[in-house]
Amino acid sequence: MKMKCLIVDDEHIARKILSDYVSKVPELELVASCSSALQALNHIKKDSIDILFLDIQMPDLTGLDFLKILPNRPATILTTAYSEYAVQSYELDVIDYLLKPIDFDRFYKAVTKAISLKDSKVDYPSTTSPSQLTDKLFIKADSKIISVAFQDIIVINGQGPYVQLITVHDRKIMTLQSMSKLEELLPANFYRIHRSHIVNINHIDSIDGNMVRLKNHTAVVSKNKRDEFLKLIDQLNLLGD
Repeated sequence: MKMKCLIVDDEHIARKILSDYVSKVPELELVASCSSALQALNHIKKDSIDILFLDIQMPDLTGLDFLKILPNRPATILTTAYSEYAVQSYELDVIDYLLKPIDFDRFYKAVTKAISLKDSKVDYPSTTSPSQLTDKLFIKADSKIISVAFQDIIVINGQGPYVQLITVHDRKIMTLQSMSKLEELLPANFYRIHRSHIVNINHIDSIDGNMVRLKNHTAVVSKNKRDEFLKLIDQLNLLGD
């Protein structure tokens, strides 16, 4: 089944180039090409969009602000002439960040990431979470599917469109996945203490200020997560008087 695409860019020539690129990839189907985020919102509401090609600098509503208000974001590839938004965009779990002018090879590489990410997802019954079905996490890495026991995962670190899992054997596994999507697959003993860190509470050795120590690794608790995190630890009877 083809992946449905939506292009959003206020520049006609940019929309034309991306439309031509989409037509060259057999796995893609262009649903619409929009000149504004507000116009695109109507298509997202009525169509099932798999990939969103989104410009950042647009009138009325920027691409980044548009992403923030979307409840169910499609896999998003940002297309922009400005490099300074890269860090901020990855905080929104975008698939890739393409700088204009965009050549086809770079476009195709980004699309391949989006296709791989979709292929790595598993549909579960709505009444059953993945962590209730198995005690393992199955992820794509190094061109194969690897199983990792939940209990062996110490910490998960976000690195742009990728995540790195570190296990008790100091094994490091890199996979193309967003932190938000991965978070949905984890059991209750995992907690996201920072936009770039998910920790396994069972492996916490100590908490010192905003630093969490887990075996030979550390992770930072963000300011907006600290109170909630310490309250959770307190509820688990891990804090002394």
